[in-house]
Amino acid sequence: MKMKMVKCSDVGIDNCAYIAIGNELDEVEKNMLDHIETEHEDILAGLNDHEVHHLKHRVSTFLGRSCGCGHLEMP
Repeated sequence: MKMKMVKCSDVGIDNCAYIAIGNELDEVEKNMLDHIETEHEDILAGLNDHEVHHLKHRVSTFLGRSCGCGHLEMP
């Protein structure tokens, strides 16, 4: 089984070395989104719903989960 990983810098959050790693896509995606919500709440506070959606979409894209077809529902 291939290991999955995504870094904060992959999704446009600079100056953070956090890497979410795991074997399951759902687990890694949840870990990264939880990290963003707790450690980068200041960034999230400055984003509107549409921008938050795109941030979540970038996480999915870097995990190889998304082809850009719009499977993530807009808020």
